Amino acid sequence: MLMQELPAIEARCPIFSKGEYAYHLLKEKIANGYLERNKIYTIVEMAESLGISRTPVGEAVKILASQNYIILNQGVGFKVRELSRDDIRENLMISGALEVVELKKIIHDGTKTVEELERAVEKSWNAIEDQTPELYTRSSAEFHKAFYALAALPRLTEILYENVFVHEIWYREAVNSLPEGIKSLIVDHENIINVIRHADLDRVEAVINRHVENCEEVLLKVIQV
Repeated sequence: MLMQELPAIEARCPIFSKGEYAYHLLKEKIANGYLERNKIYTIVEMAESLGISRTPVGEAVKILASQNYIILNQGVGFKVRELSRDDIRENLMISGALEVVELKKIIHDGTKTVEELERAVEKSWNAIEDQTPELYTRSSAEFHKAFYALAALPRLTEILYENVFVHEIWYREAVNSLPEGIKSLIVDHENIINVIRHADLDRVEAVINRHVENCEEVLLKVIQV
């Protein structure tokens, strides 16, 4: 699991220092659910997994700990930080408000190119049918990345990544434990596609707000397990 490729990050690695490269790799692994909850990871283990020396990995871990992505136990290792109910609600409130802005911008720009979004949704349905959490995690990330790219607002997209992808590990758990909840999220994605396709500005806030409610319901149930 730790050896999964992250092409998008690796392709950019030449412009990063080794510490920055390790930081982005680890952050994306956390956000996309490749690191398990309640498991201690060591610097040595991460360095070997990423093919990077221990020093830059140690630097990356300290930064991630300062940003509350992980809990660092000196001399032992680190583990992915558990989100509280308040964390989840705050993140979803922020991401929902920003997604409304993104979706309105897409409509105002006249964008109706939804093929990437449709492919991601199809993969999500396949993931539920096959009960493949990793596929759902990837397809959900693909949907959001394609969605945000349509708005062409890089700074807003950066903020959204911080708030949306940190939840992916919990959605991954829900694929098997709460499949009906995950199905509701996929339907929400289909509704977003329809809003874009039909330039239905009047439905933007209702569709996003409903998605936020469904996300919160799934996440709060998962953290109770």
